[in-house]
Amino acid sequence: MLRTGRATTLTGLLALLLGSATLPAAAPARAAPAVLATINCTGWTYTTYSPGLTHTVRPITVTVDGNLNVPGPHSPTGSCLAVGSTASAGERDVTALLELSCDQLLTETGVETVRWNNGTASSFPFTATVVRGLATTVITETGTVTSGEFLGGTVVETFTAPNLDLLACDSPGGATVLNFATVLTIL
Repeated sequence: MLRTGRATTLTGLLALLLGSATLPAAAPARAAPAVLATINCTGWTYTTYSPGLTHTVRPITVTVDGNLNVPGPHSPTGSCLAVGSTASAGERDVTALLELSCDQLLTETGVETVRWNNGTASSFPFTATVVRGLATTVITETGTVTSGEFLGGTVVETFTAPNLDLLACDSPGGATVLNFATVLTIL
């Protein structure tokens, strides 16, 4: 009888434990991930230098007329493909006094703002690298959008100019104009 009593006691205790056990609550349904806005644009960046770029670093007024999918006299073609945004073209116009030369085309850091055709803008601090190849010079800016459209997006922007345009660096007046083919991607 003692044995039966123990079995009954254990069975009763197990039933009590299982009966009072609470089942974990069902996991809440997860919301579908938000569609992140991205954009990929091509265009042109027409840049003038006054005085012209030479091989000597000196203060130069740089005027940038940057067009992404905005045709114009210095921007013959372009395109923009956006996901999660109504932006389909962008512009950036900047004038700055920089210490430059043909061998040092861009300062290492800065902040760029692109104004989009949907009334918004994207600003991002960037770092830049310059690579001069056999036929072209490529400036690559990278950064993260810190305000406006595409907030938090990773930016890669490349500017490519033919090295033939830099032959004017050897002239007394220097290179006064460079027109860069431009690709901007924000993911």
